[in-house]
Amino acid sequence: MRQHQVFVSILALFVAQLAASCGDPSEAPRVELPVVVDASSMGLTTNDLGYQIDVTSARIAINNLVFTVAGEVHTASLWQTISDALVPVAHAHPGHSQGGEVTGELPGNFVIDWPGDDGNEIGLATLIASNYSAANFTFGHGTAQALGLDDPLVGHTAVFTGTASKNGTTWSFTIIVDSPQNRALIGVPFEAAIDADMTGTLYLRFKTIDELEGDTLFDTIDFAALDADADGEVLIAPDVAEAEDAYNTFRRAFQTHDHYSIHFAQESP
Repeated sequence: MRQHQVFVSILALFVAQLAASCGDPSEAPRVELPVVVDASSMGLTTNDLGYQIDVTSARIAINNLVFTVAGEVHTASLWQTISDALVPVAHAHPGHSQGGEVTGELPGNFVIDWPGDDGNEIGLATLIASNYSAANFTFGHGTAQALGLDDPLVGHTAVFTGTASKNGTTWSFTIIVDSPQNRALIGVPFEAAIDADMTGTLYLRFKTIDELEGDTLFDTIDFAALDADADGEVLIAPDVAEAEDAYNTFRRAFQTHDHYSIHFAQESP
């Protein structure tokens, strides 16, 4: 009988300690940080065919930016708590984001112009204090309600404009991209240790060159070959049959995480 009482006491203590270690989800420390457009990686780019490319505008529609941590952490219940206080994100599923778990978000639909919006804040993200490894979002489509009927982005995911130069000749180009509905971009690099008492800024970057592998967003695109009427203008779009290969190649690169990143800059105390 004595041994049974001791066992029950130890078991009760163990359960109490386990509950204390998990803690009350409502006590999870959270922090709000502004997300700002960063166009510092939008300089001149030379593709693999020797064209020097200057992007004057890259307007991209993105939806519901979320932030993830790697490994096994007790975030499923924490995420439910944070979601109760925020606009729900239909495509944020804790534990299903390239090995990471969603513990932060900036909900909403955004149209961002790199470099036109450089330095502009797009919103306040709410994050649970943790060590972050990546971010995700879905590609959107411009709407007439948000942009107006005459905006070239209406019905499309992205519109790029700029120039490509080679051997003394310059072409003006427009590239229009349509991503599938709800196409997710998983694993945008975002490495940061976020504490609840931190202040700082999250910088959202779009990059025309993959810094790790050195390939560019415009590799294999031959602007001269695409200028069939020799008018110095090139259009690459879903409904341009003669540019089909260039369009498919560009869209594949555009929809990879190689050309996006998020950088956290902490403010000095």
